[in-house]
Amino acid sequence: MLVFLTFALWLLGGLHGALGGILPSFNPLVRSTDLMQTATSLGQQLSKDATIILPSNPLWDEVIARGSYPRVNPGYFVVVEVATESDVQKTVKFANSNGIPFLVVSGTHGWTKTLNKLQGGIQINMRKLNTSVVSKDGKTATIGGGTLQWEATSALFNQSKQAVTGLCECVSVIGPLLGGGHSMLQSQHGFALDNLVSARVVLADGSVTDVSASKNADLFWALRGAGHNYGIVTSFVVKVYDIPAGNQWTVYSLIYKSDKLEALFSLVNKIDAPSATRPSKLVLAGAITRIPDIDAAQPVIAYTLSYEGTQAEAEQYAAPFKAIGPAVTTVTTNVNYVQLYTVTGNNLENPVCRKDNNIFGSGISLPSWDTAGLRKAFNVFAQASADPRFSTSAILTESYGMNGVRAVDAKTTALAPEERANPILTTPIFWWEGANPQDATDAEAYAAKIKDAMYSGVTAAGGKRHTYVNYAMGEESRAEMYGYEQWRMDKLKSLKSIWDPKNKFRFYNPII
Repeated sequence: MLVFLTFALWLLGGLHGALGGILPSFNPLVRSTDLMQTATSLGQQLSKDATIILPSNPLWDEVIARGSYPRVNPGYFVVVEVATESDVQKTVKFANSNGIPFLVVSGTHGWTKTLNKLQGGIQINMRKLNTSVVSKDGKTATIGGGTLQWEATSALFNQSKQAVTGLCECVSVIGPLLGGGHSMLQSQHGFALDNLVSARVVLADGSVTDVSASKNADLFWALRGAGHNYGIVTSFVVKVYDIPAGNQWTVYSLIYKSDKLEALFSLVNKIDAPSATRPSKLVLAGAITRIPDIDAAQPVIAYTLSYEGTQAEAEQYAAPFKAIGPAVTTVTTNVNYVQLYTVTGNNLENPVCRKDNNIFGSGISLPSWDTAGLRKAFNVFAQASADPRFSTSAILTESYGMNGVRAVDAKTTALAPEERANPILTTPIFWWEGANPQDATDAEAYAAKIKDAMYSGVTAAGGKRHTYVNYAMGEESRAEMYGYEQWRMDKLKSLKSIWDPKNKFRFYNPII
């Protein structure tokens, strides 16, 4: 337990939740005396392993750091590191009784600007709720609401199991799941949310309930696709799968110069076409980025083809990509599932997992690549990444396979049906340093141009834009994130009035 007691009086008074330092007058909305009273009152209610951290504590900067800071910077005056489900309940009830907003965090990598709407609030930090336990029958695992992906993946792997989790090791397991949960296993088993069996949820009034297909089924429906709007998941049960005997992946890392762009993504279109028979064990992903050692003048396309199987089995799928003529080809064999995240650049050391650095992205979901629009987007990105401020930026080009995803009836979850229909997920991601507002303005302007170019084929054909809600930037319409079917939005709003009538959960791409 971390203990940070400033006054012996508090210690002698039996303060159960450990306290951080005392806040000087940093926020005109919160006086230091009010803060001390708040911390003391709440701390007395919490478990012995809970921790309350105030802004003068040396740990403050660490616990409020975000993957997208300072562009996304919610205004906290206290952080509560909960250690039990009861701590979550008591913190929510305390916040409600004192008219204080709150925001729940685990991995802290959301980049939507709607998070900035929280000001003068409590951060409910879930990281101490970190468990991954496989059931006795080996068919499910119970995971704590604060567990990060790498922790769950490693714990399950040690028991020869795997689950459908997110794409980067540093994100939480539950966060991506609530908005969908793209995964390298999705073509085999569906999105992460399709594998949710049940959950324990602290509601807006501080009460707790169980949800599943047979209990509170309406809330269970809403959690899977719009879950950030409805409650705090303290623990949840997901399906797990046996890791195949002799588990090995083969990964082809291919780097193409810009003149191969149309040929590469036309090939991806053929593989993802509705009439194609793409194997479920084939994962495609990449990024448009700058690698000066390959091409000093233009961005390149760094693409990976991962196949769950031997190189001999994978070669038939890699051959067409090699025939295009990559500038560099690297093959890594005998990669297990845990190692796969490092080999494909999704590990903890990847730039996407950095904190305290500006990050701006926006998830674009497409039915196929419009190569003319992609070329326009490439040209915008070439201009943007030539700017030293944005030289390490990228455009993600992901295609994880849809067999398992499309096997699920879109009506059975709140997830927008467009997310099940569209095989392409592409995202312009801009990184830059410093807090100059002009940098953020310029990054967003570049990203907007890239989005317009990417969507040009869709809109020209009379289609509508769709954004993956977990990658939304906060300015999209609700229909763009949650789907254009009126019945779906009506149901989401109706359930909101039942489960969160005062709209306590309103800071992450809100429905209301």
